[in-house]
Amino acid sequence: MSKSFFGLKMLALCALAALVGTTFAQDEISVTVTDQVSTEHHVMIDQVVMDMPGWVVIHAQSAEGMVGAVIGFRAVNTGTSENVMVPIDLKTTTPTLYAMLHMDSGEVGVYEFGTVEGADAPVAGEQTMVNPSFNIDLVHAHDMFVGDDNMFKIPYVIAQKDGFLVVHSGDRSAPGPVLGFAPVTAGVNTDVMVTLEGDVTPFVWPMLHVDDGTIGEYNFGTVEGEDGPVVVDGVVAMAPIVVNGPSMRANSQPVTDKIIIEGVSSDGPGFVVIHANNEGAPGEVIGFAPVVASTNVNVEVMVDAEKLTPIVFPMLHSDTGVVGTYEFGEVEGEDLPQMSDGKPLFFPILVMPGIMYTGGLDGDTLVVNEALMDTQGFLVIHADNAGAPGAVLGFTPLVKGLNRGIHIELATEGRTETVFPMLHVDTGVMGTYEFGEVEGEDLPVVVGEGAVFGAFTPGMMEGMNH
Repeated sequence: MSKSFFGLKMLALCALAALVGTTFAQDEISVTVTDQVSTEHHVMIDQVVMDMPGWVVIHAQSAEGMVGAVIGFRAVNTGTSENVMVPIDLKTTTPTLYAMLHMDSGEVGVYEFGTVEGADAPVAGEQTMVNPSFNIDLVHAHDMFVGDDNMFKIPYVIAQKDGFLVVHSGDRSAPGPVLGFAPVTAGVNTDVMVTLEGDVTPFVWPMLHVDDGTIGEYNFGTVEGEDGPVVVDGVVAMAPIVVNGPSMRANSQPVTDKIIIEGVSSDGPGFVVIHANNEGAPGEVIGFAPVVASTNVNVEVMVDAEKLTPIVFPMLHSDTGVVGTYEFGEVEGEDLPQMSDGKPLFFPILVMPGIMYTGGLDGDTLVVNEALMDTQGFLVIHADNAGAPGAVLGFTPLVKGLNRGIHIELATEGRTETVFPMLHVDTGVMGTYEFGEVEGEDLPVVVGEGAVFGAFTPGMMEGMNH
């Protein structure tokens, strides 16, 4: 999910010397996936168990109801991987998808099946491949400015049944009264248009409903039990969308010289400006790109690689001076930052290996918001030893790229109130954490001159390590 990180605390860098899951298994290899709702460019695979490095490959369903085109893939480690987020191409997504396991038998970390003969073949048992199917309900909309016609466009809706796309008013945290609705059919719906009526709030909530009453009539709230929201495993098919105000959405991502900003809604022509980190605040400008008024998707911003810091700050500015020329700081009063809630619109993202944690303990499970890796590795949780990392309380494999919703089982013996999450590479037996047992293997990830770790008190604070 795209993130906004307003008010996020920054930690100093520390130096160191579907309702029912479907499981398909062959021997020690398995993939568990549930029917699910999504509002983004990815699906979530609950669990993958592999006895070798490999891939989860997401296939669309063909017109004949068979396994069809590849719409996304993601590397997985040896061992057990939980909550594997796999990016998908929305343009080719179908209501039923397949999660297929492949080996990584060619160039490590490069998916080559179909392009390099014999590489990265599907994992198969004696009779069949490991590829369970699952269903998806999807609502994907962009932040936007609504015109005088009050038309709100939802680019992609995927529904398991005929229903309605209902747009609610609301705030950042929850939906409110209905502003408008439009019918959708079972399957893929593109560019669904809803006319908004009434008080259009700064946030609106597109929500998918079924049509199970009088066909074609939206009766939710007027006829008991009819036309309710689509809910899968307790999750409602909805998401907050910013309207009539500036916004940006961006994910943490490994970067060499280009940053992708997933979505920008600009109040007039403007710029996305990338700032280096300066002690937890926006510093030197290292790149910028123009944006047009209203909706911009997948904005590419070239940055100065030599000035790149592990954390950067995208910031949205107006273009009020010479059109196309970024003049803020050089021409007084021109190209000022755009404001959200009375503050300049910016937030931090990770662009080098790092950890972001805003979660807490769920019983004996520590939930960490996200970790960014540039190779396969581990997130290792250490106890507090007089303000430094101590004994290992638990660890879990990480895949290359952005890992989200990470769950780590912690040992109760030796647990401390404050813990130290730390990133390690996986350089020995893939999927086996060997640091401290096999000399030179699975060392801590080092960025600059320091290992990637920091102190975290679950439920008490938020932070980023880099």
